[in-house]
Amino acid sequence: MDIELLYFDGCPSWRTAWTELGDVIAELGIDATVRLRNIDRLGEAELGGFAGSPTIRIEGRDLADYDGPPVMACRRYLDNEGRGWPGRRLLRQRLEEAGR
Repeated sequence: MDIELLYFDGCPSWRTAWTELGDVIAELGIDATVRLRNIDRLGEAELGGFAGSPTIRIEGRDLADYDGPPVMACRRYLDNEGRGWPGRRLLRQRLEEAGR
């Protein structure tokens, strides 16, 4: 499974998202390649669908199904009471769906 976590340094929530993502992957026993990508080093084409920092893509699909223009802001996840990282339930659900 191919997973990316896209972020920029101005939003510190990416660190929590990275930890939570790793924990859920380990809990599920998923074989995955996970790339941490600082968007300051990406080209415009790679930013398509970037919904703010942090954005997690599983097999190229945004974790929360964002499909709009790039957003240069700190991201909030409604599934996790507006915190700056997704909840474990959403992570688990999307990883399990991608693994089917």
